[in-house]
Order: sequence, then C-alpha cells, then structure tokens
Amino acid sequence: MKKANMKKTNKFSKFCSRTLICIILVLIGLIILKGSPNARTFIYKNVFQNNLKFAKINELYEKYFGSSLPLTGDNKTALVSSEKIEYENFEKYKDGVKLTVSENYTVPILNSGIVIFTGEKEGYGKTVIVEGPDEVEIWYSNLKDIKVSMYDYLKKGNIIGEAESKTLILVFTKDGKNLDYKKYI
Repeated sequence: MKKANMKKTNKFSKFCSRTLICIILVLIGLIILKGSPNARTFIYKNVFQNNLKFAKINELYEKYFGSSLPLTGDNKTALVSSEKIEYENFEKYKDGVKLTVSENYTVPILNSGIVIFTGEKEGYGKTVIVEGPDEVEIWYSNLKDIKVSMYDYLKKGNIIGEAESKTLILVFTKDGKNLDYKKYI
C-alpha cells in the first residue's frame, strides 16, 4: 500500500514541479516582452505572421514530457506492417507524383507528423496533409476514405486512409515550394 501512495505522490510532485516551471517561464517571457520592443517585434513576426509549426512543437513536447500533445484525445490510427508505400508504377502529376497502387490499398504515413488539413483539394480529390518536424508537408491525395482527423499526431506507418481507384497522389512541399518527389519515395 505504501508503494502505491509513493507512486501517486511522486507523479503529483512531478506534475506540480512541471506546472510551476511553465508558470515561471511564462512570467519571465511576459516581463521580457513588456520591457523590450525588440522582443515584441520578434514575437509578432515569428508567431503572428508565420504559421506555427505544430509538428516541431509536438516533437519538443514529446522529448521533454514523454507523450504527444493532448490535442484531440484518442488517436484512432493503427500501425500497418509496412512503413513504405508500395506501388507498381509512378508518373509526374501536377506538383507531385501519381502512384499506381493495388486495389483497396491502405496508405501508410511516410514520416511522423501532425495532420494540418483533411478535405477536398481541386484536382487532387480527398486529401490529407501531414506536416513533419522538418517542416516538410506531405499531401496524400485521391483517397477513398480518411481515417484521421485534424491535429492527430501520426507516427511513421500509421494508416491515413484508403486509395481511390488504384491511384495515390503525393505532393511534397516546404515553405510553399514544391520539392522533388524522387527524394521521398
């Protein structure tokens, strides 16, 4: 009985100390912002004018706190046996590549990251966009169904959906620029 109480006390103590550290860091940040116009300009430029890189934030959170950010609760994805996309043929398509895959192909994620878009993209069909910690966005397009939600954090190999009509379209971008797909598949 004493061991169970010690574990609860230890967990509560860790939680309290982490919370206290976070509060102190926020207060220090506010004091710095109040007294420094350069800091305000830096924060405005890097937070309000640019997109936040959720995957990078999640990677840091996971490193220091041991789990993913608690954004949506349950992660409904399941691991597949392969972490690579298996395809029979490929050809260039618009900004990316069109892969010929097997019938009812379940699409595994190529790299860990956070889902930043789910929905229809003109010319691509149902699409899931996942941003990795390296800030590379991977578009998984022409999906029949989508098994993930916005802000799900996915690990390499998680299933994101099923390809429509034996075709999967992938697009790789970083900072709004298209990347060469040959480096990634």
